[in-house]
Amino acid sequence: MEIRNFVIIAHVDHGKSTLADRLLEITGTIPARQMKPQYLDRLELERERGITIKMAPVRMLYTPQINADSARTDAENEQGNAENLLYGNITYKIRAAAFEVRKNLGLGHKESVYHNALAQEFGKTDLKFETEKNIGVFYDGKKVGSYRPDFVIEDKIIVELKALPEIGRPQTEQLWSYLKGSDYKLALLINFGSKELDIKRVIYDTARFQRNSASIPRESAQVERYMLNLIDTPGHSDFAYEVSRALLAVEGAILLVDVSKGIQAQTLSNFRLARQAGLKIIGAVNKIDLYPLRAEKTKISLAKLIGVQPEEIYAVSAKTGDGVKELLEGVVRQVPPPKDLKTGGDGSQALIFDSLYNDHKGVLAFSRVFSGEFSNDQSAVLLSSKRKFKIKETGFFTPDFKPVEKLSEGEIGYLATGLKEPNLIKIGDTIGSREAEPLIGFKEPQPVIFVSFYPTEQTTFEDLENGFKRLKLNDAALSFEKDSNEILGKGLKVGFLGELHFEITSERLEKEFNLEFLTTFPSVIYRVTDKNGSHFIKHPQNFTGDYFKIFQPMIKLEILTPTDYLNQILSLAKIFHLNILEIKNFSEDNLLLIGRMPLAELIKDFSDQLKSVSAGYASFSYDFDGEEAVDIGKLEILVANEPLPALTRLVLKDEVEREGRILVERLKDLLPQQQFSQALQAKAEGKIIARETIPAMRKELGNFGKNGGDRTRKMKLWKKQKRGKEKLQSMAKVKISAEIFRELLKK
Repeated sequence: MEIRNFVIIAHVDHGKSTLADRLLEITGTIPARQMKPQYLDRLELERERGITIKMAPVRMLYTPQINADSARTDAENEQGNAENLLYGNITYKIRAAAFEVRKNLGLGHKESVYHNALAQEFGKTDLKFETEKNIGVFYDGKKVGSYRPDFVIEDKIIVELKALPEIGRPQTEQLWSYLKGSDYKLALLINFGSKELDIKRVIYDTARFQRNSASIPRESAQVERYMLNLIDTPGHSDFAYEVSRALLAVEGAILLVDVSKGIQAQTLSNFRLARQAGLKIIGAVNKIDLYPLRAEKTKISLAKLIGVQPEEIYAVSAKTGDGVKELLEGVVRQVPPPKDLKTGGDGSQALIFDSLYNDHKGVLAFSRVFSGEFSNDQSAVLLSSKRKFKIKETGFFTPDFKPVEKLSEGEIGYLATGLKEPNLIKIGDTIGSREAEPLIGFKEPQPVIFVSFYPTEQTTFEDLENGFKRLKLNDAALSFEKDSNEILGKGLKVGFLGELHFEITSERLEKEFNLEFLTTFPSVIYRVTDKNGSHFIKHPQNFTGDYFKIFQPMIKLEILTPTDYLNQILSLAKIFHLNILEIKNFSEDNLLLIGRMPLAELIKDFSDQLKSVSAGYASFSYDFDGEEAVDIGKLEILVANEPLPALTRLVLKDEVEREGRILVERLKDLLPQQQFSQALQAKAEGKIIARETIPAMRKELGNFGKNGGDRTRKMKLWKKQKRGKEKLQSMAKVKISAEIFRELLKK
């Protein structure tokens, strides 16, 4: 069984998951009655947001049907992947001839009519063929009969013709039996009577049967089928690290582009990652059913990016399924079969590209086997930590977990490690049968923003901590440690790969674990130098200001935008301290802006503002680009003279006063009145730089007599009320609800 490993990569919301749905249907991996939209997206949040958050692998089995155009193309270009098939160059020419006959004759003729027409078509080629050749059938080394097929091509391939509504297992088994009793290895069973021309490859080759590349036996051990291992990947830049690991586990990639949006920033980023990984990239444009007039223009742009001809780009509708079968057959033809990354005597090795925790089997390492094989109860080792374990189970994805006896070279599946410590399994690490050098250089995913989480009255710290521990079992990129402060109590400092990663994690805590909590402003990590050397500041509360130098992380930003929005984006660049380094013409209507910006600016509403000024058409991607010296100060907010650590921020010194003013004004609008007045203050470098006051609630003293009562009595009541408010104020401790915090922390 031939293996093809590939991914689907695209910008967010270009239709990856919907395309995966159609592939599952075409291959019969998921029965129609069980099919539902975004089948591979298993998280409820993925369905709500309509985006892929976690990569999803699945194995599909497929017997390809190649259309006439592709068959002719392959016949003319014998340098394609024909060498990967038994007699591939010959069979493509036979297919091309058969499709030409079917196209000209259509349905409804007898087998003899198709036979005569096919003989004429073969005569136009350089194929040598015979039509009345008797083939001996042997049993135990002795001839026991003979068989006369419709054609024998190049004295290598038997061709049998049918004109039936459909052909099934009996016909293929009969042809396989003829092969078994002869010296031939390959037969083509061509049926002209079905709705679509049906061509099956029937093989009897003992050399091929001895291979152990597939852990699923052939259904009938004679019809050549393909094992297609697909990994559906996230599209957002926050998850670029995971995508890069998945790209190293495959040989091919479908690069998908929405024709209504065209090539966007993450399209470029994913294309570069796939090119760096050395993958065969197959271009496809999606949603041609909705925007047919834009398809050709998008195909030309994508072809230029990949470096192919526009006719080599597939046009599909992932929603209706139009063109998807042709795309799948393109994957079978163009993606090369698995190859070893490792040579020498290092034993079996597999690359970990994702993981999942199972209460009974420990951590499941989602792996691609690059050499050798792994089986149940086999001893193995994690090459980064040298931790040894015994494999409890091997299996593959349907996309559910399907146990098998072993995973062999070229296959993608999972290895149940039995390890109960998720931190031991690192994405990008190598599992080996013995200690050796890893397949690739391993490195930890680095968090880029940090947020403190604190439980509210309805949630205990233990509940919050357990929630994060459970999430980390399935999200290895999460990192957290204990935190505390005088006002909010015990909490957790949590590192994230980006702003979307933070938002998704927060929503999962709320929806999956019913937790309530407060969060601080997201902040980035700063490097500071002082008399004790160089160290890092993760949270504003720990910033003292007594440093020689402060350095902030920088990013290199690429913005892809229609030309009409250039001026608006340049205005935005001033607000977010974005230094535009270069402006390129990307296409007839689009510009590519390359710039450099502090990472801290990215989490200040940059994404939403960019969408706003460009009517949603501009997109961006980024990579880390070193660090830069910066002059910042700590901004603190006090309510009734009590500091609120959750609102402490690090701000550029020339923006401290403006940011402080904005915060206290928003607090004044959000906080409810109390029986006492509330002073709202912004503090920086020991000075109050902005102040607002929420006045105390006034209580009506009632009507004393016809003219408002005795003034002396009223004054006594006022003085009594004043003393009460002063006492309340001296004892007061302002409580800010979770709703107010969330409103205040909105971008």
